[in-house]
Formats: sequence, structure tokens, C-alpha cells
Amino acid sequence: MVSQMKTTLVLVGVMALAGCQSLSSESIPAGCGEIPTYADNVCLVDSWVAFGLQAQRGDDDWREQTLGKVGQRRMEQKAVRALVLSWDGPGEWQYASNLYKASIGSAPARLQPLLQQWLNELEERRKLYAQRGTGASQQGSLHNDTQALKNENQKLKQQLKEMSDKLDALTDIERTINARD
Repeated sequence: MVSQMKTTLVLVGVMALAGCQSLSSESIPAGCGEIPTYADNVCLVDSWVAFGLQAQRGDDDWREQTLGKVGQRRMEQKAVRALVLSWDGPGEWQYASNLYKASIGSAPARLQPLLQQWLNELEERRKLYAQRGTGASQQGSLHNDTQALKNENQKLKQQLKEMSDKLDALTDIERTINARD
């Protein structure tokens, strides 16, 4: 009984090892490489998601290197460039948005929702960044308004003090006149 179990375990182990070795020698389908393509195969969405994560985590050197590897003519290359540039600075976001818009329509149907989602996220970031800019200028104008109100308040306090002093002087004059009578 024990020897049958050992034999079964050995066979399962050999099959598992043989299976792993056979997987490693299989050829990788087109579009499953380092830079994704529009080749509609089993790894289409997975390769784009993985590349999107690389773009999000990549630094300036990685972006430069990747953009150097990618052409600019084919729609899939435009989508790759859009993805890389969308994680660059705000100065590149408009161009990335235009590239997304140009390339989404020609993407395989399974990939279009992902590219559209990335475009929507980019547009939201652009909107928030623009609001941040106008918010800062509004805060600046609010600061200026606050300062103007403080200055006006100081002037009114000064006028109130002068009027109060004049009223006290008039009250003293009135008391002096009333005291003579």
C-alpha cells in the first residue's frame, strides 16, 4: 500500500516536472512580449495591464528608453506611447489624451474598454490638475481680498476713533457751557 502511494507520488512529480519543462519550451505568442501590441491573442489584455503597471511605476529613464523602442505610425504604437506619456508629467497629458483618442477605435474590441478607462482616468487627472491651478489662483485672490478687507477694517477703526474723539470733545464743550449757566 505504501509502495503504491510512493509510486503514485513519484509519477505525479515526474508529470509535473515534465509539464513545467514543456511549458518553458513553448513559443510565446505574438503580442505577449515586453511591449504590447494589438495582436488579438490569449495575452492581449494581460500584456496591456502589465505594461500599464510598468508605465505607472517607471521613472523618466524607463519612459525615455521605452519611447525610443516604440514607433509612432501604427495605432498600437500610438496607444503604447499614450500609456507611457499618461504617467509622465502634466505637460505630456494633452498629447497622451490625443494619442489615446486616435488609437482606441482601431484597438481589438476586448482591449477598447481598458484603453477607454485609461483615457477617462487621464482626463480626470487633467481636470483635477487644472482645478488645482485655478484653486491656487483663487486662493491667491482670496488672500488679496482678505488683505484688502483687513486694510479697509483698519481705516474704518481709525475713522471710528477720530469720530469718537470728536464726540468726546463736543461732549466736554457741552458740559462746559452747561456748567456756566
